[in-house]
Amino acid sequence: MGNRSSTPSSEEEGSSSGMYLTPELQGKINTDFEEKIIQTQWNSYRKGHIERYQQREVQNAQRQHELQQKQQQLNQQAKLVHDELDRMVDGAKSKLSDIEVALEYDMKRLSEKFQDSEVSGGAKCVDVRAELSRCYNTLDSGECQVFAKKLEKCVTEALA
Repeated sequence: MGNRSSTPSSEEEGSSSGMYLTPELQGKINTDFEEKIIQTQWNSYRKGHIERYQQREVQNAQRQHELQQKQQQLNQQAKLVHDELDRMVDGAKSKLSDIEVALEYDMKRLSEKFQDSEVSGGAKCVDVRAELSRCYNTLDSGECQVFAKKLEKCVTEALA
């Protein structure tokens, strides 16, 4: 298997084995062995590194998917809230339009009844009407009901 030296040295003559390796061959065997150990360690390190990288990639993909789901949920919730707000605004606008039409009708009716004559206390009712109009522009319905009742009372008193 190995190279045998044709002339054994004095140290080699005392050994009972008949195989001798040249120093170059012994060095090559040692180097090959060390390279194999280094290569095995390097392969082990690479394998671990690749596995950790793949785990990070999987975790990142999972986090990305979770974030997308969370964003979709938040978008759906925001849409529901916006839809509800839109319905509330539309309802308030509708209510305001109805009250405006009713007021215009009542004003025309009263104007026709008194043939555009000035009613006593009319200046007082004009101020209340202006307050009511300003209130409806701010869409604060609780406060507007107070002004509506105040205007109704003023008109009733003026007509009496």
